[in-house]
Amino acid sequence: MILEYISDKGFILGTTTFNWGESRELIREKLKNRHEQDDDILDVAQSVSKDLNHNIERRRDIYEDLENEENYFFLSYDHMNGLKELEVHWGIRVHVDNVEMEFEKDIDIYLKQLKSKGHEYKELEQGNYIFKELKFTIADSASMGGDGNALSYFYAGENIEHLIEE
Repeated sequence: MILEYISDKGFILGTTTFNWGESRELIREKLKNRHEQDDDILDVAQSVSKDLNHNIERRRDIYEDLENEENYFFLSYDHMNGLKELEVHWGIRVHVDNVEMEFEKDIDIYLKQLKSKGHEYKELEQGNYIFKELKFTIADSASMGGDGNALSYFYAGENIEHLIEE
């Protein structure tokens, strides 16, 4: 399965286009309702303060093994159920500016290819890289709790300001 990431717009999965802000209902229809809903309220009020305004509401759907292929990814939504984030964990080849990134392959290859196309990146922490202008991150196996530097994670969002350190 191939996913073409289009910064500031969304992505194309196979032949279907997904735009940031599209409704959760529409996204689910496009993916034939093959999701597992994983909504939750993360209680951080205890650790931050007693103010419930610090709690984080997570709205996401988990997809696994679409189109009879092994794959695993999450789609997250804002408080109005508009698509805001994509997380790919395995099984999908990700295209960014004509660079094809395949999971379990050396992440350094993709860093070099994207840099050669003029896309600057920064290492957020060991093995975790952000492409600020393109609004995505990639991470290697070691940074995700495994071994080695193979591509193990792709994250993209409509807004990634929460990841950018000043």
